[in-house]
Amino acid sequence: MMDSQKTSEEGTVSKGIGVSPGIAIGPAYLYARVSFDVEAQAVDPEKIEHEKQRFEDAVRKAERDLHKIIAVTREKLGEDSATIFEAQLMMLRDQAMYPEVIAFIESKGINAGYAVQSVMSKHRQVMEASDSEYLRERSNDLLDIQDRIIRHLRRGRILSAVDENSIVIAENLTAADIILFSRRGILGCAMDFGGPTSHVSIMARALGVPAIVSTHNATSKVSTGDLVVVDGIRGELIVNPDEDTLAAYRVKQERYARLQQQDRQLMDLPSETLDGHSIELQANLELREEIPLLEENGAKGIGLFRTEMLLLMEGRALVTEEEQALEYSKVIDAVTPHTTTFRVLDLGGDKLLPMGHREHNPFLGWRGIRIMLDKPELLVPQLKAILRASAKGPTRILLPMVTQISEVRRFKEVWADTMDTLTREGVPFDSDIPVGVMVEVPSVALQARLFAEEVDFFSIGTNDLTQYVLAVDRGNDMVAEIYDELHPAVLQLIRMTCDAAHAVGIPVSLCGELATNLRAVPVLLGLGVDTLSASPVYLPAIKRVIRAMKRTEGEGLAERALVSSDPEEFRGFMDRWLEEHACGVSFFLEGPAD
Repeated sequence: MMDSQKTSEEGTVSKGIGVSPGIAIGPAYLYARVSFDVEAQAVDPEKIEHEKQRFEDAVRKAERDLHKIIAVTREKLGEDSATIFEAQLMMLRDQAMYPEVIAFIESKGINAGYAVQSVMSKHRQVMEASDSEYLRERSNDLLDIQDRIIRHLRRGRILSAVDENSIVIAENLTAADIILFSRRGILGCAMDFGGPTSHVSIMARALGVPAIVSTHNATSKVSTGDLVVVDGIRGELIVNPDEDTLAAYRVKQERYARLQQQDRQLMDLPSETLDGHSIELQANLELREEIPLLEENGAKGIGLFRTEMLLLMEGRALVTEEEQALEYSKVIDAVTPHTTTFRVLDLGGDKLLPMGHREHNPFLGWRGIRIMLDKPELLVPQLKAILRASAKGPTRILLPMVTQISEVRRFKEVWADTMDTLTREGVPFDSDIPVGVMVEVPSVALQARLFAEEVDFFSIGTNDLTQYVLAVDRGNDMVAEIYDELHPAVLQLIRMTCDAAHAVGIPVSLCGELATNLRAVPVLLGLGVDTLSASPVYLPAIKRVIRAMKRTEGEGLAERALVSSDPEEFRGFMDRWLEEHACGVSFFLEGPAD
């Protein structure tokens, strides 16, 4: 695991994505997962049944492993967080894979290990080649299962041991690794690959372990024993920092620990400005196992639940209506008495399209509500499932990628027909679920008053809105510096949306990444946003800013932002404003370490 020939340069910095905030300082442990490359071996016909039994025995042992991991997860994080591993349990006997391995052994007359490797690698390749970031990240779970079964076929041990009180550096990790490492008191972790919605990222946030993903080069820069700093806020890994940098980070670590303690005291205090204006704080979620983070971080419900997590890697585009209804019911039940907002499947763009559809320019193509209205076989079962689940508690529904009013009206016809169907079937549901639209296309903001007459709320998606307004692909590094969510043109559309909504008495939430930009929070309040919805771990810092300001100040800052012609100057101004208001949130701002 350690490359003894490699030397690490002092002060080397690797940039990645911070997925679990916090500062970790300690010795590195370079962790290399042991994966097997199994060779094909012919099996005598009379021993085929024995080989199939070996596979079954290995699956049973893998199930036993996962049950142990589930028990540890429940002990540390509660029932909901264990669903990640319960899903892996189901994958072990998935009807698309388990029978295929058996058939492979029988038809090829080949050893079980090679059959497992061949079948599961094929499924992983499909997931890794997908346009869906969600599916690409889930492929790591399948690799974990593959390795687990093959180890048991070889009668090997499942090794997830690291040095105590170390910072784990790896190409990639699984959620199971993080859970087992937590028993060794790991301080933090940094990975070459992975994304913010991966299971390992979710587990790191739940455990409070500072973590970075997508460094691309951490394992090539670090040796076991190196002193490293993981800045999970700015997404930086510093290897062998000099004395001044190390001292600055130790101060920052202490300040962040104090801030967390203060945040716990903020938890039960209202999210309101000094002049008494309330702002609702809600959470953006993708998986049910993230729900415990709501209470920990003071979220009052879910402002955006991304239902794409129900996509499967196999031919089915969706799980069944029954399976969806069960999943949605569990979410609503856990979040009640607060509201859960389900976004209708937002396919296309950088997400999976049904039937393997590919486009030259997917962000301007067949996506969001356009697909769902064209594919009632996708839309209707989801609507029925949400309606059935709504009997459990407060529910809202949100339409993605709306561009014209006719799409809303067509949806409402399908919505009404679906409710009529459930009524005839005698199925209980909430007949008064608010329906809202995502404001992520300029046409909706420009016609906000027309849309406000048709829907019950707006939810502004600033990620897409910004890229459409500025004609900047937010995933393109070549133009990344032009992507500016605080651009006056973007802010002007947010103001137009809020003004139109309030004129007819409907609320406006903002669920894009802009909500986590603390420089933007006072401006957004000044523009008229009623609710901010963000990843749960950022909500305490957002509340801290809200409680340190007056709404009238926000209105003045909004006016300044709307006429700003120098983004750098305005960011500097907002940094000074935050410091002057003693918000204590400098950790979440860009720039050199304090």
